[in-house]
Amino acid sequence: MQALENLTHQEASAVQFLLTDVDDTITTEGKLRPVALEALYRLKDAGIRTICVTGGSAGWGDTYLRQWPVEAVLSESGAVCLYREGGAIKKYVHPSIVQEGYAQRSDALIKRVLSEVAGSKLSSDQFARIYDIAFDHGSEPPYLDKGRIEQVVNLCKSMGAGTAVSSIHINAWFGSFDKFEGSRSFFQDVLALDESALLSRSCYCGDAPNDQVMFSRFRLSFGVGNIRFHEKSMQFLPRYAAASIGGAGFSQIVDTLLEKRC
Repeated sequence: MQALENLTHQEASAVQFLLTDVDDTITTEGKLRPVALEALYRLKDAGIRTICVTGGSAGWGDTYLRQWPVEAVLSESGAVCLYREGGAIKKYVHPSIVQEGYAQRSDALIKRVLSEVAGSKLSSDQFARIYDIAFDHGSEPPYLDKGRIEQVVNLCKSMGAGTAVSSIHINAWFGSFDKFEGSRSFFQDVLALDESALLSRSCYCGDAPNDQVMFSRFRLSFGVGNIRFHEKSMQFLPRYAAASIGGAGFSQIVDTLLEKRC
């Protein structure tokens, strides 16, 4: 990972879309601070279209889209994207999701994890999720240790679910998608931009192991300072990293990106 000041004018000037994680990337200790909100507005004023890509619920995605200056919110690790078109909010669901029987498969997975992993629990916002199952490991006590996190992941995989571990949740789902595949499909099916256009015109910001699929694909990627907490356990890291954590780090990334475009 390089320091932000090494970002080149050529890299910064190519950015038309900024894709970003939310929890612990834009937020700090679960809160959106003024410094991060102001950074989102600076992106909008500069003509850069911001798209949130999060493991968070579709319910939170609806709130972000209504309250923040963002173009779209791809929620639930790539399952569903809410976006604006002609003043209306529309929903895009990843084509790999089989709706019939989905709730039954999810219920069976939840029942097994909660019964077999001591201390496991669903996220408090599970009621606002459409396709994703989120087991809380780090947002509210009691927290899960590394061994029990791995146990949850292995159980989910044994039942045919895709998984990702964020800084606060273990996400599980049924379908052939992840953050990158969800982004690629949305760009292609809704924005009429292929994968090559997505990668050449966009950058990605994140903070945790579940962002690795994005770091591995995007030519230009950024981590907020807390990415260093996970550095030794990650195979793919962002190209650049901010000094500050959370929203303050996101603001530093935006400042550098906009300065280097001049």
